[in-house]
Amino acid sequence: MKPPEIEFEGKKYIFSIKSLIIFAIGTPLISILIYFSHDWVWLHEIVIKQTVFFMNLLTGMGAEAVYNPYGPYYWYFEIPGKPNIGFETFCTGIQAIAIFAGIIISIPHSKDPITSKNIWWRKLKALIISSIIFYVVNIIRMVIQLYLYYIGYAWDDIHYSISAASSFIAAIIILLLHKWIPEFIISIIYAGILIKRKIKGSKEVESSTLSNEQNKIEKN
Repeated sequence: MKPPEIEFEGKKYIFSIKSLIIFAIGTPLISILIYFSHDWVWLHEIVIKQTVFFMNLLTGMGAEAVYNPYGPYYWYFEIPGKPNIGFETFCTGIQAIAIFAGIIISIPHSKDPITSKNIWWRKLKALIISSIIFYVVNIIRMVIQLYLYYIGYAWDDIHYSISAASSFIAAIIILLLHKWIPEFIISIIYAGILIKRKIKGSKEVESSTLSNEQNKIEKN
């Protein structure tokens, strides 16, 4: 059976089953490897100090970044008049960057050479820009949370609600991925077409077998 072919903006997209399997397996594997590659303590320091800088610049609250190698967290936010807030790896936003890095790296290439000609450049551009967006939004998120905490809101109330609300950035990144690497969405559609063909083919074989059995019974 001829493999399906999807045309989009004048380009042809044809994916091998192998590349689709690599996409499905490679995405979570690469993401996990990136996240657990080390403890990201150096990133903790960069993010917390930048957050404190912008928070003091915008609000003048006098917050500080405190290092404590013996506590449950290496870094803390010291907010005037409030209990300290511990800083962990999730606060860096690296988990979101790792997930999208896994997606971008694993996205399958079209078998059409013209379509896949500059895909690694497109992947690199998407990876850099999406990482910058996640990083900047994460800093903004923490500045807002800590300011609300400073003026009297309960930390648990603002921490989880604002973190959940900021996840809409993932939707924006997906739209940008479709602009830079349409292979992302198209490969998912392509996999759906192959699965649909497989199911349809199995039903046709089953129907043909039942028909043959029925013919044999009638002849007997």
